[in-house]
Amino acid sequence: DPHRWLAETKWLCEEVKERDSKEKKLRRCLLQSREQLKHLTQTKEAEHRSLFKQIKNQEKLLEEVHRERR
Repeated sequence: DPHRWLAETKWLCEEVKERDSKEKKLRRCLLQSREQLKHLTQTKEAEHRSLFKQIKNQEKLLEEVHRERR
């Protein structure tokens, strides 16, 4: 029956369009999540570098104070 075939074909086309749309949306979400994770990781690494630098500076100051007391 050509009418049934045409109706099924239209339905299948709509299904494919809907799935494509969902896939594109999920891919955009995935890319956004990856970018957020990358940004957060970079921020945390920068914080760690800064904290290590502060620790090194404090160690130097402590060494200087210790030397001066001797």
